[in-house]
Amino acid sequence: MEARTSGFALICQIIHGEPKKFIANYAENQDINLLIMGTYRHSRIRHLVIGSNTAQMLRSSHIPVLLFR
Repeated sequence: MEARTSGFALICQIIHGEPKKFIANYAENQDINLLIMGTYRHSRIRHLVIGSNTAQMLRSSHIPVLLFR
């Protein structure tokens, strides 16, 4: 991977549960300094009623979050 050859340490982990809570805790416990998240669009009604994990992470994250679509 290009990231590893450039000196970045990559961490991938599958964790089941409420994303906002588990991702934030994992990032803090592992001293992670950047989150990278993929996004996709929901209908406006679903977004208003349920919200999105991405929006919740952006609001609650204490570290930078890089989004890609």
